Order: sequence, then structure tokens, then C-alpha cells
Amino acid sequence: MDKPFVDFPDGPLPAELVITDLVEGTGPQAEAGQIVSVHYVGVAHSTGEEFDSSYDRGQPLVFVCDLVAVR
Repeated sequence: MDKPFVDFPDGPLPAELVITDLVEGTGPQAEAGQIVSVHYVGVAHSTGEEFDSSYDRGQPLVFVCDLVAVR
């Protein structure tokens, strides 16, 4: 899977975390308690600099889908 391009954030600093789906999966929607595997790119709003990327490591983040936190 190719790493997507992330636009430089624009406008005022958001009050909460902003999550944008750049590429949607084709499988069924994950439910609480299921194990999911996702790729991500983290970009700082203040500088537009990438601070983390699962693509660069060549491995997706694998975690249990939960309504409260990543375990």
C-alpha cells in the first residue's frame, strides 16, 4: 500500500483531535472487541510536519477496537 499525501493543515488549531480517512478499507466495519489493522500518518497542525507514520515502518498499527481506548 502506498503512503498517501497529507495536505498541510489550514485554519485555526482544532480543539480536539481530527481524524480524516484518506483511504477507506473494503472489509466490514470493525466492532468493539475485534482486532483491527490500520496504517496512519500523523501530521502536526502547528508546523505541517509529519511526526509519525506506520507506512514508514512498513507495518500497520494492530489493536483491539474499543469504544474507550486503544489497548
